[in-house]
Formats: sequence, C-alpha cells, structure tokens
Amino acid sequence: MFNFFKQLFSKKDIRYASVGSVGIKFGSAFFAFLNGVLLARYLTVEGFGYYVLSFSTIMILSIPITAGIPSLITRYVSKYEVNSNIAAIKGLLIRTNGYALIAIAGIYALAVLTYFFWWNQYAPVLVETLFYAFLLLPLLGLGALRSAALRGLKLVILAELPDTLLRNGLLTVFIGVCIASDITLTPQLAIIFQVVSAAIGFVVGLYFLQKKLLRHLKSVTAKYHNKEWFKQTIPFSINSGIQVLKLKLLSYVLVIFGSIEAVAIFDVAMRGAALVSFTLDALNMAIAPFISSAFEHGNKKDLQNIVKKTARIIFATSLPVALLFIIGGEQLIELIFGIEYTLAYIPLAILCVGQLVNAMTGSVGLVLNMTGYQSVFSKFNIILLIINLLCSIPAIIYFDVVGASLVFSGILIIQNILLIYQVRKRLQINTTIF
Repeated sequence: MFNFFKQLFSKKDIRYASVGSVGIKFGSAFFAFLNGVLLARYLTVEGFGYYVLSFSTIMILSIPITAGIPSLITRYVSKYEVNSNIAAIKGLLIRTNGYALIAIAGIYALAVLTYFFWWNQYAPVLVETLFYAFLLLPLLGLGALRSAALRGLKLVILAELPDTLLRNGLLTVFIGVCIASDITLTPQLAIIFQVVSAAIGFVVGLYFLQKKLLRHLKSVTAKYHNKEWFKQTIPFSINSGIQVLKLKLLSYVLVIFGSIEAVAIFDVAMRGAALVSFTLDALNMAIAPFISSAFEHGNKKDLQNIVKKTARIIFATSLPVALLFIIGGEQLIELIFGIEYTLAYIPLAILCVGQLVNAMTGSVGLVLNMTGYQSVFSKFNIILLIINLLCSIPAIIYFDVVGASLVFSGILIIQNILLIYQVRKRLQINTTIF
C-alpha cells in the first residue's frame, strides 16, 4: 500500500496526474464548500461579507507578487526538463523567488503607508480582519511559485496537495474545533485560521520541493535568461491577474454599488458554481506540463488527444452538478446555508450555465498559455476585463447580485467562443467536446 501511494505521488504520467489532481481537487472543493457553509452559518451575513472582502483584497494584492510567474515556471521548467537544462531551472527559481520577495516587501510598505490616511477609517472589524489577512501574502505568493515548479516537473499531486486539500481540510478542522468548543467565530478568527492552515501547507510543500528538486540543484551553477523570462512574463502576468480581477473585482463593485450583504450572497453563489467547474480546474493543473511537452516535441496528435479527452471528461462531470443546482438549488441553499441565503439561487443558476459552456469549450486559455500564444490570450483578457467593469456597474445598480452573475457568465461565454477560434486558427486544434 505504501509503495502504491509513493508511486502515485511521484510518477510522471498524465493518467496518474489527472486522477490524482481530480481526487485532490474534489476533496479540496468539498472542504472549501464545507468551510463556506460553516462560515455562512456561524458568522452573520455582514461578518461573512467582511471575511470575503478581506480575502478578496489579499487575492488581488497577490497579483503583482506572482505576476503570472507560476504559469511561466510551469512552462519553462517543463521545457528545460525536456532539454535537460537544469542550470536554467535553478536560475529561473532564483530570479522568480527574488522578485516575489521584493514585491511582498513593497506591498507591505504600501499597506502601512495607506493605513494611516485611508483604510484605518473603515469599520474596526474589517480593519482587523484585513490586518490578519496580510499575513497570507508571502504564504500564498511563494507557495504558488513552489507549486508551479513541481507542476512543471509533472509532479502534479505533490504540487497541488499542500495548497488545496491540506489547507482547506485544516481550515475545516480549525473551524469545527472552534464551533465544538463554543468559541464565538468572528471574521478575524476565521482569517487567523486561514493563515495557520496556509502556513502548515507551505511548510509541507517546501519539503516536497526540497526532496524532489532543490537538493539536486545545490551543486549546479545557475544560468539566467532574464530577457526572455521578462518578455514572456508580461502576457502571463496579464492573464493571471485578469483572471483574479475578473472574479474578485465584482466583490468591490457589489460593496460600492450594493451592500456588504450582497458580497456574501454572491460568494455563496460562486461557491456552488465552483463545484461545477472543479474538474476543469483540476485537469488543467494536471495536463499543463504535458501540453507544453507535447508542443515542444512538435506532437500535435498527442496535443489534440489530450485536450479532446480532457474536455469530454470535464463536461461529463460538470453537467450533473450544474443540473442539480439549476433544478434544486433553492432548496439546497436553504438547507445548507440557511434561509437568509436563498437569494443566491438565481445567481447560482446563471453562474452554472456559464460554467457549463466553459466546460464544453475545454482548456482553451491553458492551451494558448502553454504553447507560446499567451500574448493572444492576454489581449482578449484586457478587452474583456474592461467590458466586464463597464457592464458590471449598471448591472449591479439595477439588478444587484443577479446583475453581477449575468455579467460574469456572459463575459465567460464570450471569452471562450473567441478563444476557440484563436486556438483553431493558430494551432489547428479543437479543444471542445465536439
């Protein structure tokens, strides 16, 4: 049994990676959903809104820290492994981690500066929750780089386990102990639990990286391709940053033009929709290095097989979950989250439709990123982010959370249709289920 798990965790095979990644993502999605349920039930709607807003702030601030670097690391580590260029892998890790540390220090300095004339004036609960949330920045930022390096080596399970299943599982345990001990759960305490869970996951992930890569690089002289890395990082940065902004920016528009309660309602809807797309996220993580390797070897047949089979698996697992939420979502929300969150049903149904289309179109963005066409992806992302922002303000003013859901799903569908055309035009690859 031990040897089986050792092989499962270490074997560089797309089948092992896919099965393991889906299993980890499923467990992680389960615990993330359970955490959302517990927080929604044991915090007030307002308190849950403060928690979501604080966590969203940290996710947005993490954009300049990672700056699309995880995608760069995954692609280039996979590429350099094909070419046996270990020295370049060491140089890439040194440069990217050095940049991340400088970015973290800069954000902390800016946070301290802005505290005295800006965010210290908000509600004390929000300020305190934000204060603790800032501790997540180095853990999430550096953890993402470590995970990307392992993913580039095709060690997908070791890459994903600490930051997904372990972190979310530990958070569930901490919240459960808090509730069982009759300790009052607050947004501040919930974020502290997040920090402790992330710290444990970070240490475990660092151990994996040390064992599988870093110890082999000690005697290697690093080589640096700074110009190439910087040039390629720009579109990766735009793409990853926009993906986060597109999701988290709606929380800010909701709180400005709606209410803090609207943020909580929208988060509940998004948590449900995330269960529809968890297979897409899981398999994207698993197949990314294999797409890069197939492209580097010029093997378009393998590339086509990977994306076609993946798309069909994604859709087959997404459809029943989406139908469950669309047909019986209102009763499920009331049963799981409480009657005060039933307003999330219509937004949830709308988001599920968007995620179904997303599943049908397959891994279009990932294919462009892993085959050197990330700049194409970034151009569309910039345009659609602007449209997203311009449309979300009036939509939220007039339709509140429903408006936010319509904009999010509409932009997602349009984006996927445009990217399908680009993949077919540039790679002659069909990523859809058809």
